[in-house]
Amino acid sequence: MSHRPSKPGLPAIWNARRGLVCAWLVLTGFAQTLGAIALSTGSAALLAGRPDVHGFPVLVVLLASALVALGAFVLQTRGAERFALSYVHDVRLAYARHVLLVPFDAKSPATGLSLTRLVNDLGAVKLWLSKGLLALVTLAATLITLAGWIVAASPSYLVPLAMCLGVWGVGTAVAMPGLRKSIRKSRQRRGDIAILLGKVLPERLPLLLHGKLAPVLGKLSRKSQDVCSLLVDRATWSGTMRAISRVTFPAAVTAYALSGSIDADTIAQFLLIFAFLATQLETGAAGLEYLEANRVAREKLNRVFSTTPLGPLEAGQAKGPDWGKPIEISGLKLPSGDLLSIAIRPAACTWLMLEEPRDRHHVALSLCGLAQAQSQEAIRLDDCSFADIGRKALWRNITLVSPVNGIPVYQKDRPAVVLGSRTKSASEEADIFGEFPGLVPANTADVSRVQSDRDQIRLRIARALLRRPRVIVVQDDGLIGQKDLLANLQEQAAARGTTLVLIALKHQVEAA
Repeated sequence: MSHRPSKPGLPAIWNARRGLVCAWLVLTGFAQTLGAIALSTGSAALLAGRPDVHGFPVLVVLLASALVALGAFVLQTRGAERFALSYVHDVRLAYARHVLLVPFDAKSPATGLSLTRLVNDLGAVKLWLSKGLLALVTLAATLITLAGWIVAASPSYLVPLAMCLGVWGVGTAVAMPGLRKSIRKSRQRRGDIAILLGKVLPERLPLLLHGKLAPVLGKLSRKSQDVCSLLVDRATWSGTMRAISRVTFPAAVTAYALSGSIDADTIAQFLLIFAFLATQLETGAAGLEYLEANRVAREKLNRVFSTTPLGPLEAGQAKGPDWGKPIEISGLKLPSGDLLSIAIRPAACTWLMLEEPRDRHHVALSLCGLAQAQSQEAIRLDDCSFADIGRKALWRNITLVSPVNGIPVYQKDRPAVVLGSRTKSASEEADIFGEFPGLVPANTADVSRVQSDRDQIRLRIARALLRRPRVIVVQDDGLIGQKDLLANLQEQAAARGTTLVLIALKHQVEAA
């Protein structure tokens, strides 16, 4: 069964349920505006001393409009929060499913796979959906309802309304570029801090020991100061947009006064309605800020979702490379500067004759998956580089015979040849001495008596054969002069179909 998401990228915001919730937000926005208009009209009638409004008692109108306006506001807030949390829940689960299938090499700080950054991004998305989207939806409903009411009932308010919208639109257009720039740059600088920490943490001890931690902390301090400065810029532009929203109220009053259509009976109504409009415009300005922060957060999250996840292994991948094919070494760079190219035949004995001990050691480590990735790329098996095969797969299939490999000194009533292996059966241990004729020394059960170099070599070879690897790499000077042991090893490897690679120095082989 595949765990790959059906659709790559962020989950879609809109579905049937969230569409209904958004429609509910719009309707409550209309209700809230109508309640505010009725509340303003009732308050104006109360201040003017009129006993009723359109035939209804003033107190009844005030109470009913207050309940409608305040109730719609509470229901809007609750609906917006549920809308936002529903989507954030989907994003969080999709993020978790995707990240669990991302290859380990992709989990670098630059990719943004950080729980801290995830919290920041989801926080920005939630603020937009719960507050920003609500503010803009409510503002749109307010403007539509208010404009319709003004055209139908109070045409004298059209000039102040146009003045409000003109001042707010021009001010927002001027302030938005600076706000957008500060939001994006501050988010980028915070990402730089996360990348710097991600790169430094694995190397913090060497940096500390060599006295190089102070420059890193200095760089971190400068980046943090840049973030603080950019956040101050963001607050400045945000405050400018809100201040412009508040300026729309005196602008509307000025336009109303200059229009010459002032009515003393409706002045209170005018002031209350346009004060409400200024508040809605200020909330809408905050919504635009949340919208821009949401765009940046979604861009960061999309970088993670665009990373190709792992999928089920194909049949060929599950089997791994075919160890019955030749191992090709092409252009392997040696410590001496030379390049090594050779084909190692499967189930056969191959000699690698080198000039320098460091070259011999490097080739042995490279074949056994113990060298750097660059060296692993130069060795291929079945159209796969050793770097792609992976170290664990190499260690399961390749065994190194070298004097560097120590022999366990503890016994636990088991022959030393089986120590470190997975052999558990007592009958298998009893057959060890007969399985490798001429190799396993008679005194293997007591390692303290294995003192001669010949017995040490024989024991290392027997332990290697016991693992039943696909390839045995031998880097052992003591084996060169032991022709009988060498012949026995070749015979045992051939009988098992094991590829044998003997790495030796040219002058030692010539001397032998």
